[in-house]
Amino acid sequence: MGRGKRGRPRAAALRRKRATAAVERLSEILKSPWSHSEASVTQASKQMWSIGQRHRIGLHSDHRIWICRGCKGPIRPGITARIRIRNGRRITTCQTCGRISRRGPDFPKR
Repeated sequence: MGRGKRGRPRAAALRRKRATAAVERLSEILKSPWSHSEASVTQASKQMWSIGQRHRIGLHSDHRIWICRGCKGPIRPGITARIRIRNGRRITTCQTCGRISRRGPDFPKR
């Protein structure tokens, strides 16, 4: 007799746990991007995004705002992004792909 699906939920939970640990390790690179090379920071942000999609774990909001949704590259103020504040809103423009992100108290959340 086969085991059926008894082993799958445990394996899925273990897989998500490992993916969460990997995202946390990669987030350490994004927290201190000036101590790493530009290529490793870019790859870390792209890997964080793809791991989150593949394993259906969302990125923490602290990490999500530092990754461009257009090109999946890191948002580094003054280097890869321009950040402006107007009328209480933070307007972030990615210098790589040109995507504009607006966040603030008056901006409608989706």
